Amino acid sequence: MTPPLAIDRREVLKLAGAASIALLASAGTAPVAAVPRGTASSTIVLADHRYAESGIFAASLERQGARVIELASDRARTWFDAVEPLLPLGLRSLAGLTLESDLFVLERLAAKSGARKCYVGMHDWRCREGSAHRLSATIDLDPIATALVTGKERWAESLGEALGQTEMESRTERRLALNCPMRAARGPRFFVSWLIRWTA
Repeated sequence: MTPPLAIDRREVLKLAGAASIALLASAGTAPVAAVPRGTASSTIVLADHRYAESGIFAASLERQGARVIELASDRARTWFDAVEPLLPLGLRSLAGLTLESDLFVLERLAAKSGARKCYVGMHDWRCREGSAHRLSATIDLDPIATALVTGKERWAESLGEALGQTEMESRTERRLALNCPMRAARGPRFFVSWLIRWTA
């Protein structure tokens, strides 16, 4: 059994701030001018361009037909302006490689529209020479695990490719822990990859 990861005070404050944003955001009050024109893709991937890994992950899903939307500093505004208005146009999946606090906010906003989280991967380089990955999902984890183990420097790209090709879901959640010898992330030393879906 993997021991729980320590959370420092800074991460607790980030999560508290994210929770405050989610609570203060009121549905239906934000303008929808940020919605891109044209046909909606069934998958959107949010990219935090402060971090190279997030952009690489998003680009790998874009090559598979996903639409990339930049994650704005106001996470609630990203949801209300750029994601929620696309739900009636056929949006079925939302993905990202972000900070944990971003997922915290977006998951709570998406839940109000009937979404469910079907995959989360915790990618951790803190206090380790390599990296530790904790995955949980109702989708097939084998391609995702293979992408992380074999991806090395291309791990974010390989992860996006694997996640974009995973369709089958089950009713039971599977969990998996991996240790990989990949180098530390260039940005934060802790990322979360995730996939949220809406049923038709």
